[in-house]
Amino acid sequence: MDEHIIEKKCCYCENAIAIKETRGYICNKKGIVTYNFSCKKFSFDPLKLSPMLPAKTLQFSPDDFKI
Repeated sequence: MDEHIIEKKCCYCENAIAIKETRGYICNKKGIVTYNFSCKKFSFDPLKLSPMLPAKTLQFSPDDFKI
């Protein structure tokens, strides 16, 4: 079975809340921390994980480059 490994970062933790317009988080356990901070109280929150969308491949024709 293919297991996905989630990095233990505050940006994925249910104990942390993002501070708008910064890379900081307010942690219920540790106070103000950075997004990539991690502690032993980490608890994964799947709703904070953004799925990565596949990149779109652009296709051009020679007519696209004519003036």
